[in-house]
Amino acid sequence: MPSWTRREVHAVDDLSFAHLREEVFRLHAAGRHAEALALLEREAVRFPDRWRETLYWQGCLAARAGDLDGALRFLKKAVERGHWWAEASLRGDPDLEALQGKAEFEALVSVCRQCRAEAEAGAKPELLVLSSRKDPPWPLLIALHGAGGRAEGFAEHWRRATADGWLVAVPQSSQVVASGGYGWGDHDRAAREIQACYEAMVRDYPVDLSRVVIAGFSQGGGQAMLMALFGLLPVRGVMSVAYAPGDSAKVRAAVADASARGIRLYLVVGEKDQYFDRTRRFYETAKSAGMAVHLEVRPGLGHELPHDFDRTLIAGLEFLVG
Repeated sequence: MPSWTRREVHAVDDLSFAHLREEVFRLHAAGRHAEALALLEREAVRFPDRWRETLYWQGCLAARAGDLDGALRFLKKAVERGHWWAEASLRGDPDLEALQGKAEFEALVSVCRQCRAEAEAGAKPELLVLSSRKDPPWPLLIALHGAGGRAEGFAEHWRRATADGWLVAVPQSSQVVASGGYGWGDHDRAAREIQACYEAMVRDYPVDLSRVVIAGFSQGGGQAMLMALFGLLPVRGVMSVAYAPGDSAKVRAAVADASARGIRLYLVVGEKDQYFDRTRRFYETAKSAGMAVHLEVRPGLGHELPHDFDRTLIAGLEFLVG
């Protein structure tokens, strides 16, 4: 079984950075790359701890704007400061297409490849626990970060649940996908780590086993769905934000089985999310199978957590456990 490193986190307020991200991505989607780059160059200094994201965005935007030398400078600056990306990300990002094959870019990819190999050698799962603010026994919420995420920071989106008595466990995958970023791409390995997290929580805390919920964002939502629908964890319900599985006979059979077991499902998706149509189709599949399912559509939202996620979290947990 995986051995977990457990630690506490403190509250942070990154709402203003979320607003910056939203505006940068809006300009990017509109093809206004030079404007987005100028915005970042002006505002990124306000968020010195987020340089990993801002330097990457600047590299992507510079490449889109035709400034390939500038794009390489931004990316190399991040690598020189100790950051790196998975080769698949650097190869697969359409924003970086113009850099492919250039000697400086290929050298940067090679450095990132070596950094990833070194990081994977020492990677292990971690676990953050947010204590309930009420008396036990406590309902348990397990929240899974998205691809490239980490437990710290992500945990803050779920802290509101502790005020309603929830014990919140936020596992961090051991699967390294970028410097300081982790994912759940190997589903079997992920399942083992999440099962170990659950076992540690019910062993070490007075958990109300009738009120266990698993949740996740994006890839984490997909892994949460897998754990619940295929009976890999004894949960009452699952909350998936910005993710839904595609339609297949295997998925339909799992939904029917989960419905028979009384699993409840709360889906959250933005109107502008790439998974919007798939989420609506999955909602109809679950509803047709007789599952207790709710779909919350957020107008104007893309592939991200809502700024006011607290109200979604409260409504979702109420729906899932009553």
